[in-house]
Amino acid sequence: EKAGASGRRLNIGTDLKLITVSSFKELEKTDEKAVSIKDMDLADVLWKERPAATANRIYSLPDDVAGKSVGDKLADLRKYLGKLNADSVLISALADVMWLFNIRGSDIMYSPVANSYAYVDMEKAVLFASGKSVDDGLRGQLREAGVEVREYDSLDDQLRWLKGMRILCDQDTMNAHVYGMLKNNELIDKPSFHYIRKHIKNETECKLAKDWHVKDGLALTKFIYRIKKLAGEGIDINEYEAAGMLDDLRKEIKGNRGLSFETISAYGSNGAIVHYSPAAEGSAPLKREGFLLVDSGGQYEGATTDVTRTIALGELTEEMKRDYTSVLKGVLDLADAVFLEGVCGENLDILARRPIWERHLDYRHGTGHGVGAMLSVHEGPQAFRYKTAGNRQQPAMAEGMITSDEPGIYLEGKYGIRIENLLLCKSVETNEWGHFLGFDILTLVPYEREAILPEMLTERQRLLINEYHRTIFYLYSPRLDREEREWLADVTAQI
Repeated sequence: EKAGASGRRLNIGTDLKLITVSSFKELEKTDEKAVSIKDMDLADVLWKERPAATANRIYSLPDDVAGKSVGDKLADLRKYLGKLNADSVLISALADVMWLFNIRGSDIMYSPVANSYAYVDMEKAVLFASGKSVDDGLRGQLREAGVEVREYDSLDDQLRWLKGMRILCDQDTMNAHVYGMLKNNELIDKPSFHYIRKHIKNETECKLAKDWHVKDGLALTKFIYRIKKLAGEGIDINEYEAAGMLDDLRKEIKGNRGLSFETISAYGSNGAIVHYSPAAEGSAPLKREGFLLVDSGGQYEGATTDVTRTIALGELTEEMKRDYTSVLKGVLDLADAVFLEGVCGENLDILARRPIWERHLDYRHGTGHGVGAMLSVHEGPQAFRYKTAGNRQQPAMAEGMITSDEPGIYLEGKYGIRIENLLLCKSVETNEWGHFLGFDILTLVPYEREAILPEMLTERQRLLINEYHRTIFYLYSPRLDREEREWLADVTAQI
């Protein structure tokens, strides 16, 4: 059909449930006379043996793990609705739904979430999820908390009844199909972190994060000992098998709920590929030289971990040591920051990059991202990055936020170095100048002493490393066998 300046009409077929409102609006900006957008599931037409959507069991988190009851969370949300003079809120992001109702699932690999939506107004709260995934026990628990469970596929029918309402939503996470169902209402677009406060961990979540990081860090520390021993003895093992070894150690931890993402195990030049994943076939064999970069994490009852260590398997060049020490200096300086309330991650990013920038090097990824509490390993809204992501400004750093600290140096064809700790934002002091904040380091895994050039360190950096290693030895030595303990004593010895 002819239309528009080009004389041709462009028909775009897309499943609007799979694109965000912002993406849909970008399409709408095109000359509407020349573009026609049709809501259609093309995959359903072309994918003849398409499996059914997952509907795995949803389970509840007790209050002593969640730290706050569903009733209290709903009360806070309704208070926010009243503040905005809004009638209701529709929640689309899966992690937001899980957090609000203190539930978890397993429909998405590595993230303990279930396919779902949530609707809340001043009178009722509704969880839209597959009936197959909600047993009678959970249904009863939710009912007692004032939450009704309805079928996932009934959402459209429910939305058709909403007319003339002021509805709060986050259009960055809402899909275009739902947006189309609600367009006859007045939509109040607000980032969900304003009313779904999962990025601010409560006291219980902070305690669980500290406890689980000790157990998780012990597993990774044991892995480092074993992989160094295997490489040193010349035993045939590749980077894929090394990842499997670490995964198995995590699975042995009582309370482990799986991995938080696919383990990155990158040897030598593969370490320069930031998001490298080893394959079962053709993975690089480990040798008694160079670096093995391992980025990994686990899901636990109440906490999520994410940690990277660059492991020296043998002889290192002076260049490798300079690069490793530069990255470590950035990790230390960011974690050691003290700053006034109101400071954002954008303001702090330079602390991690400065030792690397001083050598006229850089890394092309953010310095850090938010991490969930038994939820997404990448969880906003805060981040350490000097470039603003999107059009929305980050919130200020706040007590209870967990954010990764992970600068790096990547030299194509040679090696990659990244060191990552998770930081818990904490209160430091309040005085006439304001409220000062800082960080506790949650991650407890030794750095590579043999890769550190002490002459590059400041006295403060040397002190921080020695105190960190002293804590690790104190916590882990009683839990190791004799050979492991002797090794740990050596790698955590004072610099």
